[in-house]
Amino acid sequence: MMLETFFDSEYLSQQHSWQEETLTINLELWNSKPAKIVFVDIIGFQVFSICDPIGLKCEMSPSQFFRDALAAEYEKAPEQHDYKCYEIINVDEIPFIKVVAKGYEYFAD
Repeated sequence: MMLETFFDSEYLSQQHSWQEETLTINLELWNSKPAKIVFVDIIGFQVFSICDPIGLKCEMSPSQFFRDALAAEYEKAPEQHDYKCYEIINVDEIPFIKVVAKGYEYFAD
């Protein structure tokens, strides 16, 4: 299920702060307006490639990356936690950035 869509957008940059536990992805939308996704309470992220995104979704089944991020955060990962693995996907619906975080905020002008 797609959480946010941004067809015909362009990936611009990313900034992360381990101190603030955030990762910000900056985009330019189809109408040349800026947008950004700010992931909060991150415990891990992985960039596979850089390409033009079409949307943001949650990982459907736990990947090894998600399990590894939880294992790094907890001595033993609890059954219940607030973390999700978010995926920014390309036109082929293949994730090119994965982020394990408690949530996100999407800002578009």
